Amino acid sequence: MRRALVLSGGGSVGIAWQTGLCAGLKRSGVDLFAADFIVGTSAGSAVGAQLALGRDMEAQVLRYSESSGRPGSDPTSTGAAASGMAERMAGFMALMVSSAELEPEERRRAIGRFALEAEAMPEDQFVGVFGYLRGEPWPERYSCTAVDAETGEFKVWNKAAGVELDRAVASSCCVPGLFSPITIGGRRYMDGGMRSGANADLAVGHDRVLIVTLMTGERMPAGDPRLARLIETAEHERAALTDSGADVEVVAPDASAAAMGMNLMDASIAPRAALEGRRQGEEIADRIGGFWG
Repeated sequence: MRRALVLSGGGSVGIAWQTGLCAGLKRSGVDLFAADFIVGTSAGSAVGAQLALGRDMEAQVLRYSESSGRPGSDPTSTGAAASGMAERMAGFMALMVSSAELEPEERRRAIGRFALEAEAMPEDQFVGVFGYLRGEPWPERYSCTAVDAETGEFKVWNKAAGVELDRAVASSCCVPGLFSPITIGGRRYMDGGMRSGANADLAVGHDRVLIVTLMTGERMPAGDPRLARLIETAEHERAALTDSGADVEVVAPDASAAAMGMNLMDASIAPRAALEGRRQGEEIADRIGGFWG
Protein backbone atom coordinates (compact mmCIF):
# COMPACT_ATOMS: atom_id res chain seq x y z
CA MET A 1 0.00 0.00 0.00
CA ARG A 2 1.40 3.38 -1.07
CA ARG A 3 0.33 6.42 0.93
CA ALA A 4 0.50 10.07 -0.09
CA LEU A 5 0.15 13.21 2.01
CA VAL A 6 -1.03 16.42 0.32
CA LEU A 7 -0.61 19.73 2.18
CA SER A 8 -2.39 22.83 0.89
CA GLY A 9 -1.64 26.53 0.93
CA GLY A 10 -2.78 28.76 3.76
CA GLY A 11 -0.28 31.51 4.61
CA SER A 12 1.38 31.96 7.99
CA VAL A 13 -1.75 30.71 9.73
CA GLY A 14 -1.83 27.62 7.54
CA ILE A 15 1.78 26.74 8.32
CA ALA A 16 0.99 26.94 12.03
CA TRP A 17 -2.27 24.99 11.85
CA GLN A 18 -0.80 22.21 9.70
CA THR A 19 2.24 21.99 11.98
CA GLY A 20 -0.02 21.62 14.99
CA LEU A 21 -2.19 19.05 13.22
CA CYS A 22 0.85 16.89 12.43
CA ALA A 23 2.00 17.18 16.04
CA GLY A 24 -1.42 16.29 17.44
CA LEU A 25 -1.74 13.24 15.22
CA LYS A 26 1.76 12.11 16.18
CA ARG A 27 0.91 12.52 19.87
CA SER A 28 -1.94 10.07 19.33
CA GLY A 29 0.06 7.54 17.34
CA VAL A 30 -0.53 8.66 13.73
CA ASP A 31 2.80 9.50 12.10
CA LEU A 32 2.41 11.31 8.76
CA PHE A 33 6.18 11.09 8.26
CA ALA A 34 5.53 7.51 7.16
CA ALA A 35 4.00 8.73 3.87
CA ASP A 36 5.56 7.36 0.69
CA PHE A 37 5.02 10.75 -0.97
CA ILE A 38 4.65 14.20 0.58
CA VAL A 39 3.66 17.12 -1.65
CA GLY A 40 3.20 20.67 -0.43
CA THR A 41 1.86 23.81 -2.01
CA SER A 42 2.65 27.25 -0.61
CA ALA A 43 2.24 26.96 3.20
CA GLY A 44 2.10 23.20 2.80
CA SER A 45 5.51 23.20 1.14
CA ALA A 46 7.12 24.60 4.30
CA VAL A 47 5.34 22.10 6.56
CA GLY A 48 5.95 19.20 4.18
CA ALA A 49 9.67 19.93 3.95
CA GLN A 50 10.08 19.84 7.72
CA LEU A 51 7.96 16.73 8.05
CA ALA A 52 9.92 14.95 5.30
CA LEU A 53 13.18 15.94 6.99
CA GLY A 54 11.99 14.23 10.16
CA ARG A 55 11.80 17.42 12.19
CA ASP A 56 10.02 17.35 15.55
CA MET A 57 6.66 19.00 14.87
CA GLU A 58 5.82 19.13 18.57
CA ALA A 59 8.92 21.26 19.09
CA GLN A 60 7.69 23.59 16.34
CA VAL A 61 4.38 24.03 18.16
CA LEU A 62 6.25 24.87 21.36
CA ARG A 63 8.18 27.57 19.52
CA TYR A 64 4.88 29.15 18.54
CA SER A 65 3.63 29.11 22.13
CA GLU A 66 6.88 30.61 23.43
CA SER A 67 6.81 33.58 21.07
CA SER A 68 4.45 35.67 18.97
CA GLY A 69 5.12 33.35 16.07
CA ARG A 70 7.69 31.05 14.60
CA PRO A 71 11.11 32.78 14.71
CA GLY A 72 11.94 34.25 11.34
CA SER A 73 8.62 33.31 9.79
CA ASP A 74 6.97 36.73 9.82
CA PRO A 75 8.56 39.05 7.25
CA THR A 76 5.79 41.63 7.70
CA SER A 77 5.79 42.24 11.43
CA THR A 78 6.64 45.97 11.43
CA GLY A 79 3.89 48.56 11.11
CA ALA A 80 5.17 49.90 7.79
CA ALA A 81 5.57 46.41 6.35
CA ALA A 82 2.12 45.39 7.51
CA SER A 83 0.58 48.49 5.96
CA GLY A 84 2.31 47.92 2.64
CA MET A 85 1.40 44.25 2.70
CA ALA A 86 -2.29 45.04 3.22
CA GLU A 87 -2.30 47.37 0.21
CA ARG A 88 -0.52 44.86 -2.03
CA MET A 89 -2.73 42.05 -0.78
CA ALA A 90 -5.81 44.06 -1.71
CA GLY A 91 -4.44 44.48 -5.23
CA PHE A 92 -3.73 40.78 -5.49
CA MET A 93 -7.19 39.80 -4.28
CA ALA A 94 -8.79 42.20 -6.76
CA LEU A 95 -6.81 40.57 -9.56
CA MET A 96 -7.83 37.10 -8.40
CA VAL A 97 -11.48 38.15 -8.72
CA SER A 98 -11.14 39.96 -12.06
CA SER A 99 -9.20 37.06 -13.64
CA ALA A 100 -11.44 34.29 -12.32
CA GLU A 101 -13.07 33.60 -15.69
CA LEU A 102 -9.84 33.42 -17.72
CA GLU A 103 -8.43 30.12 -18.93
CA PRO A 104 -6.01 28.66 -16.35
CA GLU A 105 -2.68 29.42 -18.04
CA GLU A 106 -3.86 32.84 -19.24
CA ARG A 107 -4.95 33.61 -15.70
CA ARG A 108 -1.61 32.51 -14.28
CA ARG A 109 0.24 34.68 -16.80
CA ALA A 110 -1.87 37.68 -15.76
CA ILE A 111 -1.09 37.02 -12.11
CA GLY A 112 2.58 36.52 -13.03
CA ARG A 113 2.75 39.94 -14.71
CA PHE A 114 1.32 41.45 -11.55
CA ALA A 115 3.88 39.60 -9.45
CA LEU A 116 6.83 40.65 -11.61
CA GLU A 117 5.80 44.31 -11.68
CA ALA A 118 4.88 44.68 -8.00
CA GLU A 119 7.09 46.58 -5.56
CA ALA A 120 7.28 43.58 -3.28
CA MET A 121 9.73 42.19 -0.75
CA PRO A 122 13.06 41.41 -2.52
CA GLU A 123 13.46 37.75 -3.30
CA ASP A 124 16.68 37.21 -1.34
CA GLN A 125 15.03 38.67 1.75
CA PHE A 126 12.09 36.31 1.37
CA VAL A 127 14.33 33.29 0.76
CA GLY A 128 16.00 34.22 4.04
CA VAL A 129 12.71 33.58 5.84
CA PHE A 130 13.32 29.90 5.07
CA GLY A 131 16.86 29.88 6.39
CA TYR A 132 15.93 26.97 8.65
CA LEU A 133 16.02 24.85 5.47
CA ARG A 134 19.26 26.24 4.04
CA GLY A 135 21.81 23.55 3.25
CA GLU A 136 19.45 20.69 4.06
CA PRO A 137 19.50 17.70 1.66
CA TRP A 138 16.40 17.30 -0.46
CA PRO A 139 14.17 14.59 1.10
CA GLU A 140 13.63 11.63 -1.23
CA ARG A 141 9.84 11.48 -0.79
CA TYR A 142 9.11 15.20 -0.94
CA SER A 143 7.94 17.57 -3.70
CA CYS A 144 6.65 21.11 -3.74
CA THR A 145 4.97 23.25 -6.38
CA ALA A 146 5.50 26.60 -8.08
CA VAL A 147 4.41 28.50 -11.20
CA ASP A 148 6.61 30.24 -13.77
CA ALA A 149 5.61 33.90 -13.38
CA GLU A 150 6.22 34.70 -17.06
CA THR A 151 4.76 31.68 -18.86
CA GLY A 152 2.23 30.44 -16.29
CA GLU A 153 3.77 26.96 -16.55
CA PHE A 154 3.26 24.73 -13.54
CA LYS A 155 6.45 23.40 -11.93
CA VAL A 156 7.03 20.57 -9.49
CA TRP A 157 10.29 20.69 -7.54
CA ASN A 158 11.75 17.42 -6.32
CA LYS A 159 15.16 15.95 -5.61
CA ALA A 160 15.82 15.28 -9.30
CA ALA A 161 15.40 19.00 -10.07
CA GLY A 162 18.61 19.79 -8.19
CA VAL A 163 17.19 22.94 -6.59
CA GLU A 164 18.21 24.25 -3.16
CA LEU A 165 15.48 23.31 -0.69
CA ASP A 166 15.09 26.75 0.90
CA ARG A 167 14.80 28.43 -2.49
CA ALA A 168 12.27 25.90 -3.81
CA VAL A 169 10.06 26.29 -0.73
CA ALA A 170 10.32 30.08 -0.98
CA SER A 171 9.13 29.92 -4.59
CA SER A 172 6.19 27.75 -3.58
CA CYS A 173 5.21 30.25 -0.86
CA CYS A 174 5.79 33.37 -2.98
CA VAL A 175 2.42 35.14 -2.88
CA PRO A 176 2.17 37.47 -5.91
CA GLY A 177 2.44 41.12 -5.00
CA LEU A 178 3.71 40.42 -1.49
CA PHE A 179 7.00 38.74 -2.32
CA SER A 180 9.09 39.07 -5.49
CA PRO A 181 9.16 35.92 -7.65
CA ILE A 182 12.11 33.66 -6.86
CA THR A 183 14.86 33.11 -9.43
CA ILE A 184 15.71 29.46 -10.08
CA GLY A 185 17.66 28.39 -13.14
CA GLY A 186 17.25 31.81 -14.73
CA ARG A 187 13.43 31.74 -14.43
CA ARG A 188 11.20 33.55 -11.93
CA TYR A 189 8.71 31.48 -9.93
CA MET A 190 5.69 32.30 -7.77
CA ASP A 191 3.28 30.53 -5.44
CA GLY A 192 2.24 27.03 -6.56
CA GLY A 193 -1.25 27.86 -5.29
CA MET A 194 -1.81 29.89 -8.44
CA ARG A 195 -2.52 26.58 -10.16
CA SER A 196 -4.45 24.93 -7.33
CA GLY A 197 -4.85 25.30 -3.59
CA ALA A 198 -3.48 21.80 -2.99
CA ASN A 199 -2.45 20.28 -6.37
CA ALA A 200 -3.77 16.99 -5.02
CA ASP A 201 -3.76 15.34 -8.45
CA LEU A 202 0.01 14.97 -8.12
CA ALA A 203 -0.72 12.06 -5.77
CA VAL A 204 -2.33 9.96 -8.53
CA GLY A 205 -0.81 6.47 -8.41
CA HIS A 206 -1.00 6.10 -4.64
CA ASP A 207 -3.47 3.83 -2.86
CA ARG A 208 -4.41 6.17 -0.01
CA VAL A 209 -4.25 9.95 -0.17
CA LEU A 210 -4.67 12.21 2.84
CA ILE A 211 -5.39 15.82 1.85
CA VAL A 212 -4.84 18.43 4.56
CA THR A 213 -6.33 21.70 3.36
CA LEU A 214 -7.42 25.16 4.43
CA MET A 215 -8.78 25.78 0.93
CA THR A 216 -12.45 25.10 1.67
CA GLY A 217 -15.69 26.86 0.83
CA GLU A 218 -16.36 27.46 4.52
CA ARG A 219 -13.39 29.85 4.62
CA MET A 220 -14.51 32.05 1.71
CA PRO A 221 -17.46 34.43 1.31
CA ALA A 222 -20.51 33.08 -0.52
CA GLY A 223 -20.70 34.45 -4.05
CA ASP A 224 -16.95 35.00 -4.34
CA PRO A 225 -15.99 33.95 -7.91
CA ARG A 226 -12.76 32.49 -6.55
CA LEU A 227 -14.81 30.05 -4.51
CA ALA A 228 -16.45 28.40 -7.50
CA ARG A 229 -13.08 27.94 -9.21
CA LEU A 230 -11.49 26.62 -6.01
CA ILE A 231 -14.26 24.08 -5.42
CA GLU A 232 -14.30 23.00 -9.06
CA THR A 233 -10.53 22.49 -9.10
CA ALA A 234 -10.58 20.53 -5.83
CA GLU A 235 -13.39 18.31 -7.09
CA HIS A 236 -11.56 17.58 -10.34
CA GLU A 237 -8.41 16.66 -8.45
CA ARG A 238 -10.22 14.35 -6.07
CA ALA A 239 -12.05 12.74 -8.98
CA ALA A 240 -8.70 12.09 -10.66
CA LEU A 241 -7.53 10.37 -7.49
CA THR A 242 -10.61 8.22 -6.99
CA ASP A 243 -10.75 7.35 -10.71
CA SER A 244 -7.20 6.06 -10.36
CA GLY A 245 -8.36 3.74 -7.57
CA ALA A 246 -7.18 5.78 -4.58
CA ASP A 247 -9.01 6.08 -1.28
CA VAL A 248 -9.11 9.77 -0.33
CA GLU A 249 -9.55 11.40 3.06
CA VAL A 250 -9.74 15.18 3.54
CA VAL A 251 -8.92 17.09 6.74
CA ALA A 252 -9.84 20.78 7.04
CA PRO A 253 -10.05 23.10 10.04
CA ASP A 254 -13.00 22.16 12.22
CA ALA A 255 -15.52 24.70 13.53
CA SER A 256 -13.26 25.78 16.38
CA ALA A 257 -10.11 26.03 14.29
CA ALA A 258 -11.99 27.86 11.54
CA ALA A 259 -12.55 30.67 14.05
CA MET A 260 -8.90 31.56 13.47
CA GLY A 261 -10.19 34.11 10.96
CA MET A 262 -10.01 34.80 7.25
CA ASN A 263 -6.63 36.55 7.05
CA LEU A 264 -4.30 33.61 6.65
CA MET A 265 -1.28 35.93 6.35
CA ASP A 266 -1.77 37.32 9.87
CA ALA A 267 1.19 35.84 11.74
CA SER A 268 -0.17 37.12 15.06
CA ILE A 269 -2.82 34.37 14.81
CA ALA A 270 -0.20 31.65 14.26
CA PRO A 271 0.32 30.64 17.92
CA ARG A 272 -3.40 30.03 18.37
CA ALA A 273 -3.60 28.25 15.02
CA ALA A 274 -0.80 25.88 16.03
CA LEU A 275 -2.59 24.96 19.26
CA GLU A 276 -5.92 24.54 17.46
CA GLY A 277 -4.25 22.28 14.92
CA ARG A 278 -2.70 20.14 17.63
CA ARG A 279 -6.03 19.85 19.44
CA GLN A 280 -7.80 18.86 16.24
CA GLY A 281 -5.08 16.35 15.38
CA GLU A 282 -5.54 14.60 18.71
CA GLU A 283 -9.33 14.60 18.33
CA ILE A 284 -9.37 13.04 14.85
CA ALA A 285 -6.48 10.63 15.39
CA ASP A 286 -8.68 7.53 15.62
CA ARG A 287 -10.40 8.31 12.32
CA ILE A 288 -7.22 9.25 10.49
CA GLY A 289 -5.31 6.33 12.01
CA GLY A 290 -7.93 3.93 10.68
CA PHE A 291 -7.56 5.41 7.21
CA TRP A 292 -3.78 5.84 7.24
CA GLY A 293 -3.10 2.33 8.45
